[in-house]
Amino acid sequence: MQSAQGSVLDGELLFGAAGPTGEHAPLRRISLRQEIADVLSDDLVTGRLPAGTSLTVNETAQRFGVSATPVREALIQLAAHGLLLGGHHRGFQVCSFTWTDFSEIVESRRLLGVPLIGRVARTAPDEAMPTLRLLGDRLDGARWNGDVSDVALLDRRFFGELGRWSGNRRLSDVLAVMRVQGWMYIVPYLRDAAETSSGWGRYRELADRVALRDAEGAMELMRDYTSSGRRIARELTDAG
Repeated sequence: MQSAQGSVLDGELLFGAAGPTGEHAPLRRISLRQEIADVLSDDLVTGRLPAGTSLTVNETAQRFGVSATPVREALIQLAAHGLLLGGHHRGFQVCSFTWTDFSEIVESRRLLGVPLIGRVARTAPDEAMPTLRLLGDRLDGARWNGDVSDVALLDRRFFGELGRWSGNRRLSDVLAVMRVQGWMYIVPYLRDAAETSSGWGRYRELADRVALRDAEGAMELMRDYTSSGRRIARELTDAG
């Protein structure tokens, strides 16, 4: 099965680097349903599947070269997560989010994510730190205008890695879905943003706070992340 981009929904890249033709290394085995859901989630986050796009089971199965059953299950899963509308008998459509939706997503991430990052800072093992710091460095140096696919995917992987060490898979999964929804809203605006636009440049600092077991410092940075995200979105959309 091929994809346009590596998936990071569960905190791990599932594909190798893209070759000159856009093809990727083979997927690692999870379940076919979850692999398809992860790839489609990446397409939603990066804007390759913009709001209003129609998806059918048969066309999606042809894209991935698989049978209809895992595709149907994956699409139903994404619909249950509020990323798609419709049902498998009449097809699916990519959801569209409003400023009100985005504001609620940001507030929810703040309420849930801040205490969770405090727990991660207290309990994450040392083995988690090199990856977090590497991702933090890459994100702090990334561009936040034009093609922001790398930023969107790296952000999801960064917080996916943090979620892996939270000790609460249900909560980290809820936050992962809200990350997808948030990026679905903001990516079209970032694509049209001025070259001088900048994003949140404190990912490495957050990784360092976690590595130092500084729960209070990590929670304060998470508060800043969510408030900055709302401010950046408001400036780009002239909303709020």
